[in-house]
Amino acid sequence: MRRLTLAVLLVLTGCAPTGGGDSLGFAAVDLSATPETLATHGNQLLVGTRPADHPELVVRGENGALVNSKLIPTTPYGKEAHWYGITSDGTTITGVGGERGGAHGNVRWSAWTGDTRQITEKPQGFSTFGGYGAGELIGPVRTKQGPLIIGTWQSDKAGLDIAVWTYAAETWSRQPSLGTVLESSQELLRFPLAVTPNGDGALVVGWQIAKGAVSAAVWQFDGKSWTTATLPDGDAALAARCWDGTCHVVGRSKGKLAWWSGPEWKKLTTPDVPVGDDAKLAAPVPVNGVPTLFVDHNGVKAVSEKEERPANGLKGEVVAAEAVGGEVFVIVGGRLWRAA
Repeated sequence: MRRLTLAVLLVLTGCAPTGGGDSLGFAAVDLSATPETLATHGNQLLVGTRPADHPELVVRGENGALVNSKLIPTTPYGKEAHWYGITSDGTTITGVGGERGGAHGNVRWSAWTGDTRQITEKPQGFSTFGGYGAGELIGPVRTKQGPLIIGTWQSDKAGLDIAVWTYAAETWSRQPSLGTVLESSQELLRFPLAVTPNGDGALVVGWQIAKGAVSAAVWQFDGKSWTTATLPDGDAALAARCWDGTCHVVGRSKGKLAWWSGPEWKKLTTPDVPVGDDAKLAAPVPVNGVPTLFVDHNGVKAVSEKEERPANGLKGEVVAAEAVGGEVFVIVGGRLWRAA
């Protein structure tokens, strides 16, 4: 990756820094629709967007050119979907969309597969993601064995299990959670919140409650089986990203930012940043080799283990962050920004 200097983040290059050090400017990327999610596709950036009433997928090439992938919906709700997540193995793109509807206002899910030229909704049976026992979908994740969709489903014992769907012959199939670390019980309820690729497998993060005690937790898939770990001194793990053999998990502990580094799951000491019970966090990204979290804390800040610095001019909720081809992108305040 080209070197990126972590310092005061500015909307426009040339604005005066306020915290000292070199500045990294951010410039708005001109999109014709609201960005909802980000993903990488090799050295290209995928931006899931939504104009007023339908989804779109924008591909930003290495030269900065923006091209819309052709989307082919096949269901009424697919035509109206918001993006819940996109993933890619560098060749095949997998997406999950959803839009609320029906008598109970539940999310009607749509699953998408394709490449940068064309991505098509693959219709599934209603009971695949919906119907009696259905929970929520967290999003897709690529693994060496193929794409997975992570979500929740009614448990055989209590509450909701963490659920995993696999893909073959254009069909998504939910795998049994019973007897695995993904199942809930009357003694232990599990709640997944986010998923990210991890080597050949995947890392799911969230929280659990056992005998009234709440703790942050992770569930790891190595390509063959699932294992779980409780994160020290944490209430919930909200987002994660893995690179160079290390997973960076961010979440909440007693109303403050918590950051863990795995696979040892050491809790790091970080700047004092409040994180509310209903807060969402974007996954950390590497900036000049430093794991960095963009968070709205009286204005957008760049937070690392060592420091917190302001991002002058960036205001609003931080929805997503990605690093690709030596560049950093963030969705903030309903717009896409690129580190200049």
